[in-house]
Amino acid sequence: MGPIPWSKQRFDPSFLHLLLSGSWMNQLVTLFHLLVLVLTLSTAARAQDRITGRRLTLDECIAIGLERSLDVRQSQAAASEASARLSAAFGAYLPSVDINANYNRQLTNLRTQFSIINGVPVVGQPLPNTYGLNGQLNLTLFNGFQREANFDAAKLNLNATAGDIAFSKTSTRFTITRQYIELLRRTQVLNARRESRALAVATLERVKALFEAGTGRAQDVSSQEAELGNIDVSLVQAENDVVAGRAQLLAAMNIDAMQEIDVDDRSVSQDVPASQVKAFRTTIGSESEQAERALMRRGDLQAAKDRTSAAAESVVGARSGYYPSITATSGYTWRNFTIADFDRQGQTFAGLFIQIPVFDRFVTRARIAQAELSHTQNELQTERIRNQIRADLRTAFGQLELAERGLEISARAITFATTNANAARERFAAGAATLIELQNSNNQLITAQINRVTAVYAYHSAVAAVEFATGLSEGK
Repeated sequence: MGPIPWSKQRFDPSFLHLLLSGSWMNQLVTLFHLLVLVLTLSTAARAQDRITGRRLTLDECIAIGLERSLDVRQSQAAASEASARLSAAFGAYLPSVDINANYNRQLTNLRTQFSIINGVPVVGQPLPNTYGLNGQLNLTLFNGFQREANFDAAKLNLNATAGDIAFSKTSTRFTITRQYIELLRRTQVLNARRESRALAVATLERVKALFEAGTGRAQDVSSQEAELGNIDVSLVQAENDVVAGRAQLLAAMNIDAMQEIDVDDRSVSQDVPASQVKAFRTTIGSESEQAERALMRRGDLQAAKDRTSAAAESVVGARSGYYPSITATSGYTWRNFTIADFDRQGQTFAGLFIQIPVFDRFVTRARIAQAELSHTQNELQTERIRNQIRADLRTAFGQLELAERGLEISARAITFATTNANAARERFAAGAATLIELQNSNNQLITAQINRVTAVYAYHSAVAAVEFATGLSEGK
């Protein structure tokens, strides 16, 4: 069956697909899958065609990324397979019905037959055709709780795929958000480098004018040209950083990295007031408060817990080999040389079969050991994910704390650097400051501007990391 819709509630087995029997239904499901695949591929192709040359917002990038995410699509495919397994597990409670018909024709020795029955000679014509019809119904009454364990395990595995889908979407959203923020940061740094170059060019023209007027020095001209060359090197590096950042964003969206796109700087605020920092801190609370909540929110941990429980059910199912199995059967069989006499030549039957295992050459023991190993591995994986969540929390909150401090420091630094650069320009214009002093003040200003840009976007990235680590971004 195809992918099922998901909600925030746990899986409810009441929807079980009782009608999924019959070849016509299988063919219909197959055709439906093909239709979904064609629509998905065509939609993805159109999305990739529309993206070239566009200015994309963060929400648009996330929407495209979720639509094309390989992880999300893989999780959805696993959910479809788990749903089919659940239907099959429920089918173990239903009877199996088999009907077969046969026809045989004798090709040799078709001569007239002569027999003596009760002392009377009888001549019979050959009967080359033989027809048969058989129908049988089997119902498992008890198999050592194996079908109950299989059904519970299938239900838990289906729940686990719901957690996988939710976490895949959250992880994809987080990755695209961070790449988008990083591309915005690199773009703003490039803009700052371009402004710095424009200022350096203007300064060079002024120094040349002073030299030509006889009031400047040739050394100042050479010094400013060297300064402009250094700025050009930084500008080229910033341009390369933007190209690489764009490629990384497109890769996170599963889009051809050779395309050209722009990002909308309005998607993420270019400044972070103190009130916003305080409001977010109030919302999330302390790290210790979020730790327990994260363990309940994160889809990857919920999926791991469900798989651990499913593995425990598999141990129960493996132990069924030690118990007897009881099966009820009934049916109808008919055989004749002509297609007739269904009542006289046919018969119905019913029976009860009990199978008691006596010695299975340690097969059940090996199956139990394998199931217990799987259960242990799932328990260890669950604990690894718990530890990873705690590490994510510690890293995210540490990043947030550093980003908050960076906002404060960069705000002070850019204020001082702007004041100093303005004063240096005025003194240089009045002849009271040297070119070296002007260059130093300009370098301090561009450094402060870049640091401020980095601090602002580092804060946005830290907020995204905290929301991801705590599970707050689940279901967005």
